[in-house]
Amino acid sequence: MDIVGPLGKPSEIKKYDNMVCVIGGGVGTASAYPIARAFKEAGSKVIAIIGAKTAGMLILEDEISKVSDELVISTDDGTKGQKGFVSDALKKLVEKGYKFDAVYAIGPTVMMRAVAETTRPFGLKTIVSLNPIMVDGMGMCGACRVTVDGVTKFGCVDGPEFDAHKVNFGELLERQRGYMTEEKMALQLLQERRCACGH
Repeated sequence: MDIVGPLGKPSEIKKYDNMVCVIGGGVGTASAYPIARAFKEAGSKVIAIIGAKTAGMLILEDEISKVSDELVISTDDGTKGQKGFVSDALKKLVEKGYKFDAVYAIGPTVMMRAVAETTRPFGLKTIVSLNPIMVDGMGMCGACRVTVDGVTKFGCVDGPEFDAHKVNFGELLERQRGYMTEEKMALQLLQERRCACGH
């Protein structure tokens, strides 16, 4: 009786004529995996790009590979795959002539903004799965509000997926930094408590 969900709107999965690119950055790869799998099951050709800061931080590589026609890996430090960001890897594929009907990106906000700016000049349909601060998950608190095409939306009930080219990423990043001081204090308190109890 105390559980609700899932909330928000589901991903729009369909078979694309050419191919779909699914991008996962960091822990966003965990959300990218079921989306890539669903597109593959729908009959789409899936090109996946996953990235992380280092090779040791990559997740679900085998799983994503099994549901993709092609997997591209990028790491910030070059310890695995291409050196650079997922947006760099995407740009290389587009410039090679890959015909993407849609690009789905899930990961850190700065990564999703970079993907949006990479696809904008090419006019590629780009969907991002936003992760603003959420408190109640029902659109009542307003903490997850984000401006999309000049209109206020709520990540929890209107999203999490939005047209990347219409998201006000500057505002979103500013809002996400709003509680950094409190988050650092909470982490420090947690670490102090762990040290005190020996765990």
